[in-house]
This record gives sequence, C-alpha cells and structure tokens, in this order.
Amino acid sequence: MYRFLYSLYIAFVPITSALAQNSSAEQVIARFRAKMEQQAAVEMRFSFSGTDGRGREFKPLQGVIYRQQDDYALVNPDVEIYVQGNTKWIYTPGNNEAVVMRYNPASFDLAENPLALFSAQFSQEYTLTGNPNVFVQEGNEVIEITLTPTGKNMPYTSILLRFLSQSLTPHSVKYMAKDGGGYEAVITSYTPRKQPFPPDRFIFSTTAHPGVYVTDLR
Repeated sequence: MYRFLYSLYIAFVPITSALAQNSSAEQVIARFRAKMEQQAAVEMRFSFSGTDGRGREFKPLQGVIYRQQDDYALVNPDVEIYVQGNTKWIYTPGNNEAVVMRYNPASFDLAENPLALFSAQFSQEYTLTGNPNVFVQEGNEVIEITLTPTGKNMPYTSILLRFLSQSLTPHSVKYMAKDGGGYEAVITSYTPRKQPFPPDRFIFSTTAHPGVYVTDLR
C-alpha cells in the first residue's frame, strides 16, 4: 500500500520551475515512469528528422507509437513495428515484406521506440546527468536530461531527453551520433487512454496485407 501511495504522489506532484531545477535526473524520470504506470495505454505522435555525418538532411517523416504495458507498435510511412509479448514484427510497406522474430525487451532499438527511453530501466546502458537542464522554448518550460552511453558499441555519443515541465509529458528525443550526425524525434501529441487498446493493435495482420512476404526467424 505504501508503494502504491508513493507512486501516486510522485506521479502527480507538479514539476514547477523550482522543483525541476532542484530535482535530479533520476527523480524526474521516476516521476514520469510512475505517471505512465497509472495510464492504461498511450498514443504518441512524433515527427522525426535529422542529418548524417556529412550534413545531409534526411526527409522528415511523421509517425505514431502505441504503448500498453510492455507491448508497443510504431507506424510510419517507411516501416511498421509491432511487439506483443516475446514476438516482434517488422513490416516494410515499400517491399510488402514482414520479418517475425523473438523479442528481447533488454535489447530494444532506441530509434524504433523513442517512448521506451522515457519509461524503460536503462541505468546499465546509460549514465544520467546529476541535474537536469531547464529552459524555455516557444513559451514552454522544458526539462532536459542528458544520457551518455556506457558501452563503446553504442552508435550515439549522447541522447537528450526533454519533458514539458508543467504536464510532465515527453517533448522530444535528440540523438547525437558518433559520425557527427544528429537525429531528433519531436513529440507532436501525447494522449493517455483510460481504456486499453484491443490486443490486435500490437499484432501484424497478414490478412490486411495481401501478398505480403513473411520471413519467420523465431
């Protein structure tokens, strides 16, 4: 009971400017994670853009992420990803091909699921700055937390997690690549749901994709 009441407390304490400046990165993320645990599901829309190490810009794309406990789905014009339990589907609409594989929650791809960074336990893979940076952008107070990869094989030198201070909802994720490039997912809407999604929201449907070529790697 004490744990439950404590989760409710940290989930709904407002992150005002003074509190944000005096909270550690771990405390901010813990509050957000506790808030997510009170939500049945979440729909998050985002815009993804960036440049490679040579300064060439990638064509921006719009996407949406659906999350429900440990299941999630990502849909954008280039790829669709579905995860339910220990099964993962990756579908490329351009080729009408789908790959099915076993899913390991400990090895998610950050670019596939930006929302996972805000909610997952990643203390072994990253170190966090002691105190977040707080600034105002377009009239909104933003809390910024820097993650530094601990493994040498990570393709990123750092990742910036940004929250909207007043609502404690995701603002953006910025990846700084080792080749000098940078990629950013800007959250355009974040909608908690009181009711869960139907289970098939997180399963790739072969019947909805006539002629799809499926490779099963399980």
